[in-house]
Amino acid sequence: MMRSSFATAALSLLLASGCSLMTGSVKVEPVAVATQKPGNVALFVAVSQHGNGVLGLQRQNFKVFENGVPLDNDQIGLKLLPTTESASTHATLLVDMSKSLKPSERKSLSDALRPFIVRLRQREAVSLYAFDGSEKVHLVQEYSRDARAEPDEKDTSMDRLLSFSRKDASTSLYSAVIDGASKLDSALAAEGRPVRNGTLIVIALNPDSAGRVEESKLRDFIDDSPHHFFLMTVGTTASAANLSFIGKNGETRAGSAMTMSAPLNDVANAIDDDYFRNYLVAYCSPARAGTRDLRLQVTTRDAQGKESVGSYATQFDATGFGPGCSPDAPPQFVRAVPKEPEKTRKALASSGKPAPKVAGAATAPDGNEKLSSAKPSDPAPIVEPPSGLGYE
Repeated sequence: MMRSSFATAALSLLLASGCSLMTGSVKVEPVAVATQKPGNVALFVAVSQHGNGVLGLQRQNFKVFENGVPLDNDQIGLKLLPTTESASTHATLLVDMSKSLKPSERKSLSDALRPFIVRLRQREAVSLYAFDGSEKVHLVQEYSRDARAEPDEKDTSMDRLLSFSRKDASTSLYSAVIDGASKLDSALAAEGRPVRNGTLIVIALNPDSAGRVEESKLRDFIDDSPHHFFLMTVGTTASAANLSFIGKNGETRAGSAMTMSAPLNDVANAIDDDYFRNYLVAYCSPARAGTRDLRLQVTTRDAQGKESVGSYATQFDATGFGPGCSPDAPPQFVRAVPKEPEKTRKALASSGKPAPKVAGAATAPDGNEKLSSAKPSDPAPIVEPPSGLGYE
């Protein structure tokens, strides 16, 4: 992720001890936090349960504790603020055009991609790239965010994709992933918001044959990247290769270009799941001095009314806090940085939900693979705001 200057928070955060606690399978993962005078505290968190995002939480589902004392939501003015005002989101789609396709396969590819892109751009901008044996990806189309987007027969971007002329008959999949992630960095930075939520989707028809980038280097690159990576392999050649590490956050397979629609829908479901699990909780702290232990508790209830609880705990410095706080004030965020790279992934079942973990993958009659799910990764702990990295 490209780094940019953030407004310096009025108060330093003591966040090295931040941790995520999970009870009843609710996981509360920190994305970013902010404190600022006169008493504002904001927590941007991702909430999941049993590996899936928890959607539709309300103010009453959140509870704040300072120094172990529960605070009254009304007294502290606790609010859920729109995440869109603080977070930049962008999806970059890389389509492998290194393989010759029959006319019927090309039509199926277009028919599958068109509604997939429409669904993505209903909530975020999308960049479509083609790749072949060249080192760099080739831009096909930039799509702006449009909440009312619908399939448009006048849209010629699919025609441009299908008419893409290979510059190099090899397949440079690994360099394409790195170049695509770099372009995603730039797109997110251009939006200028402090929290960046990037998604890279790779549709691979061939394994890497160019060898410009070693597999171990790409593995490290993906592990260290803050972006979400989703992979769909198409056909037996790509699916037989060891490419699953590219799908850090989700992986699925299509038996052929003729059967891509259902797996792509699974990918879209998983991307939505990642997106809608995010919440921005803001409140006015009653603290007026000293270091405070902070715990954000999230409570969910199932259809039978059974409660599940998860929480995230950290500290902040309340020196200089005073009256006059409004929870509506735009947070001055510090980015959450993982201490260790995320090394687990989630594979996608045909329902679009994570499948129960199994020893092997089953293949559907149409050749699409219903993949097992890995255990969700440990949360990325928030560290003390770094110095010398453009955050000052």
